[in-house]
Amino acid sequence: MKTAKSRADLLKSITRHEQDWDIIVIGGGITGAGILLEAARRGLRVLLVEQKDFAWGTSSRSSKLVHGGLRYIKEGKFFLTRDSVRERQGLMQAAAGLVEPQSFAFADYQGRKPGRWMFAIGLVIYDFLAGLRGKHYFSAQDFQMLAPHIPAADLKGGSCYLDAKTDDARLVLRVLQEARAAGAIALNYLAVKSVMYENEQATEIILQDVLNMQEYQIKAKVIINATGAWADDLRQQQGASARLRPLRGSHLLMPAWRLPVAQAVSLMHPRDGRPVFVYPWGASVWWERQT
Repeated sequence: MKTAKSRADLLKSITRHEQDWDIIVIGGGITGAGILLEAARRGLRVLLVEQKDFAWGTSSRSSKLVHGGLRYIKEGKFFLTRDSVRERQGLMQAAAGLVEPQSFAFADYQGRKPGRWMFAIGLVIYDFLAGLRGKHYFSAQDFQMLAPHIPAADLKGGSCYLDAKTDDARLVLRVLQEARAAGAIALNYLAVKSVMYENEQATEIILQDVLNMQEYQIKAKVIINATGAWADDLRQQQGASARLRPLRGSHLLMPAWRLPVAQAVSLMHPRDGRPVFVYPWGASVWWERQT
C-alpha cells in the first residue's frame, strides 16, 4: 500500500514529464491492469487511473472462474475457444497458486441433452485445443463418488472436464504489481472529469483526486477506456451515444453445509438450457447461472 506521501509524490510526478504519456488507461479492473502490464513490458510510458479501489467493479464480482470457453464449441467458435484455453493455460503457468485447475463434473441422465457422445466430442476438441489429454467419462457408480448428492434415478454416468479458478481481485492486484515493477504507474481514487479531443483524437484528460478534489491535466498519445460495463458513462460525458447492452450472470454464495458438493458440478438449466455451475469456494459454495 502506498503511503499518503508516496501517493502525493506520484501525483506530482505524473504531471512533470517533459513529454506526453504514451498511454493512459482509464479503469483499474483486470482489463486495464492487463493493458498496463503489456504496455510496460514493451517499454512504453503508461499510466493507469481508477476512481475507486482497484478491482472494485466486475473484476471482484465475477464467477471466480477462468473459463476455457467450452460452450463456444457448441456455437462453432473454435478459434475463440482456442484462444481462451491457451490464455487459461498461460495464466495457470504464470500465476501458479493464484490460478488453479478446477475440475467440473457433468452428469449424463437418460433422455437429457447433450448426450454422452455429443458431450464427449466437445471435450475431445476442448482438450485438443488446450494441448491436453485425459479420461472424461465415468460409470454411474464412479460418478456418484465425484458428485454423491445428485439423484441416482436414470443416471447413466457422467463426464469430467478441466477449467480453472482464481481469486479475481487478487489477480488484478498481482498484474498491477507486475506492471509497476516493469515501470508503469497505477493510481486509484482519481476520477476522469473530462476527455479532450484534437482532430477527433483523444489527447488529454482532466483528473480529479476524489480525496482532496484537486484537479490534474495530463496529455497522452493514446487514451484507453477500460471501464468495462461503465464504458458508456465516460463516452456519454463526451456527448456520444450509448453502445453497450448490459448483461449479467447471477451468483449465489451459501454456506457449504447448505449445499455440500465434493467438487464443482456443471449442469444445464431444465427450463431454458443455460449453463449452471456449482462449486466449492473456501468454506462456502458458489452458484452461478449464466445469462
